Amino acid sequence: MNRIRVQRNGKPDLLFSGMRLAHVDDREFTGFTENWMETSLYRSSMGQYVLASEFHVTSCGRRCVPTALVFASAQDLFDYLEIATRPLSPLAAELLRQASLEDPAFGLCGPLAPVTLRQPVALAVGAP
Repeated sequence: MNRIRVQRNGKPDLLFSGMRLAHVDDREFTGFTENWMETSLYRSSMGQYVLASEFHVTSCGRRCVPTALVFASAQDLFDYLEIATRPLSPLAAELLRQASLEDPAFGLCGPLAPVTLRQPVALAVGAP
């Protein structure tokens, strides 16, 4: 287990022993953008899960907004992500896919395939 420090915007850093299960940069799905998010998932030595994100903003001056949430169990994280009720974003799907390779608790998700984004369908004006 490693000693991990996760920054949070306007709050004290989280310090814990654990390991990183997954890390995803949303530019992997969206390509180059002025603003992007990096998200990591950690498992603490106490069995809790930490979901840490950094939102990088460059469109209005360069800054980084870090945040972190702690979950008592993998199921609590699933509930937060609402995996049973709505499609996952490509970032969330990849994060859970990577975590499933490191932690058997994420095998509960079943096979996770990346979600492909579809272009909106144009509606014909005046069509019946």
